[in-house]
Amino acid sequence: MNPLDRFLHELALLGSGGGWVFWVLILLAFGIAYALLGLWSALHFPEAILLSPKEWTRFLGKPTLAEAPMQRLTEILADSPDPGRQLQEIGQHLFSRVSRRFPFAFVMIGAAPLLGLLGTVTGMFATFAAIAGNESGRSPMDAIAGGIFEALITTLTGLVIGVPTYIVCAWLKSHHDEMLVRYQRAESELLQRVSRQRRLSA
Repeated sequence: MNPLDRFLHELALLGSGGGWVFWVLILLAFGIAYALLGLWSALHFPEAILLSPKEWTRFLGKPTLAEAPMQRLTEILADSPDPGRQLQEIGQHLFSRVSRRFPFAFVMIGAAPLLGLLGTVTGMFATFAAIAGNESGRSPMDAIAGGIFEALITTLTGLVIGVPTYIVCAWLKSHHDEMLVRYQRAESELLQRVSRQRRLSA
């Protein structure tokens, strides 16, 4: 059995024991992965203006390599009638969209452990139903074991999905905030450079 077939077989076994909550958690995991990949892509500024995405990433991510983009921006802004307003518009274009995505990503991540808790409750219901003798077609011990398995596997799946993705999302948010602070610092320096260049050329 190749690794993919083995993985699918194990996933099917977990799904049969975890019930519908397990499959909802798997779908949620794909949604979270898509959201995190979108955030990662957005932090590389695919729709950047004035500079290329690579230049913006270098400018805001690696301060030691920021001089060349800084010089280019200074030359561009020197011809602008209102460089301060243009810098604000550039900042909104670069950061506003990705800033709006973070709350939704955190909500999705926070839902994973809660869905796992829901699976715990449904598993306990199945267990108590088996103890009460209301489970038909299965022996009481099998029904009790199935209910406990459902409770445990959904709880574990919710935590396995939620904890690592929260760490990744928090790291991306920290990276975003750091670049935003660098941009805000660069705004004042760019305005000073533009003002100095205009005085020299006057």
